[in-house]
Amino acid sequence: MQEENSVVIIDADFLSSFLKIGKLALIKNFFKVEKLFIPVAVFNEIARTKLVKHVFEVKYLQIETVDEKSIANLDMDFDNLGNGEKECIALCKNYRKSLLLTSDKKALDIARKQGVMAINIPAFLLACKSAAFLNTYEISCIIQDLKIKDYYEFSDDMRKRLL
Repeated sequence: MQEENSVVIIDADFLSSFLKIGKLALIKNFFKVEKLFIPVAVFNEIARTKLVKHVFEVKYLQIETVDEKSIANLDMDFDNLGNGEKECIALCKNYRKSLLLTSDKKALDIARKQGVMAINIPAFLLACKSAAFLNTYEISCIIQDLKIKDYYEFSDDMRKRLL
């Protein structure tokens, strides 16, 4: 688990998944943070969906502006990343202790090459399991909810590891 004064930054795909299943607070509580951060570009992606109303309901979700200079200062191949992923990585680099939550494999790989700690949904759930924060039944329910409400699929190997 992250220390209390760390910053958790969430990409649109991860945020969308947890908003759809009503489990965003799980992230906040697991990492023991007061706020979860999203850059403006992530908010703009979510704003194009029906989920935008939920963003406004979540009082601990903070929208952060990322200046162009922060993005320009990063040495990375942005060709295959959207604005949300770019801003998430740049925002992570602005904080000494940060964690990026993303389901985008390319963003995950690039973030890690940049020295940014980044995890996807299966890794997050594995961390919850390892810390005994969630039990097998709770993880099973989340897996089922993600499948039904977000069409998110886990590999057979990952499902076995989680359950």
